[in-house]
Amino acid sequence: MAKYSKADAASIAIKCAAQYKSELANKTLLFLCQDKHKRILSFEFSFRERNYMHLTGLIPVEYIDNKNNKHILSAVEFYNKCISKTLQTNQFEFYKDGNTQLKLEVLPKMICKNLSAKMIGDYNTFTPKLQTDKLVGKIDGIMGFDLDKNENRYLPNTLLKADIRNLSTSTVRIIATFRKPINASSYQEITYKVNNIDWQNITLPENLNYLSDLLLQ
Repeated sequence: MAKYSKADAASIAIKCAAQYKSELANKTLLFLCQDKHKRILSFEFSFRERNYMHLTGLIPVEYIDNKNNKHILSAVEFYNKCISKTLQTNQFEFYKDGNTQLKLEVLPKMICKNLSAKMIGDYNTFTPKLQTDKLVGKIDGIMGFDLDKNENRYLPNTLLKADIRNLSTSTVRIIATFRKPINASSYQEITYKVNNIDWQNITLPENLNYLSDLLLQ
């Protein structure tokens, strides 16, 4: 495991925030999956600016701002500090259990237009400290998603350096990923698809039939 200093952590958070803004913020990803019975399933996950901080493993702490007032960054303020490259080491701390180091190690690998994800599963609840619902990832990195009841959509709430097969049930293989602006009505961009599938003979859910053209490109 890499050992990051707080200066390293700020640098990683700032760099990955720029990538998050470009690739994920205010966007929705659609994952097409295939289960062991060859059935096609679909899952949608969205990303807001306020979700970014929870992926870094950095905890905002009280500091003295430039008006000499005590302040703790909100999740959106943390994100904006990263985007403006003004995040300071006195504005955050690490988790004492070492999880921050693990999150920082995997963060740059997963902040991209398809999360570098190969599988999706339901969280198996074997780890009491982990509060999440759906897991998306691969054998060396996982992003967790929880249902936001206000938006009625799945949003990211954690990041782990772990094998998804060890923490999930009903795990299915991702065969294609699509991306759209969060408020758009349809997907016009494909960001990943596997090569070893005969797409001509895949039956998509009726509401996603329009994606066939992208898959056959």
